[in-house]
Amino acid sequence: MTSPNTRPWERDYTIKQTLVLAETPALRVIDLTLAPEQSVPWHLHPDNDDLFICLRGSFEIREVNPDRTTAMKPLDRHNVPRRVPHTAVNVSREECQFLIVQGPGRYDFKRLAKLDHR
Repeated sequence: MTSPNTRPWERDYTIKQTLVLAETPALRVIDLTLAPEQSVPWHLHPDNDDLFICLRGSFEIREVNPDRTTAMKPLDRHNVPRRVPHTAVNVSREECQFLIVQGPGRYDFKRLAKLDHR
């Protein structure tokens, strides 16, 4: 069994800024900033949900199974359930900033490179 990928931004991708604001074994809050055209790679979490809260700018959350795109603007919230493949994409010309509340549950980032060109 492989160990969980708990810090994917350290080895799987680079974005403008990632700040862990709070963390326990079953819950984490992260502040992320995406530059224009940046994205978090397609992935899923086997054991926890992702609650997105837009702070500034705009971005899209894209999901598959079922296919869905959710446009986010400041103060919008969107929950991606565990095991649902998803990505966050800055499709604007300005930076966007959002919080992700991950949990409850054990955190693991499972990259889905086969969806990166979707």
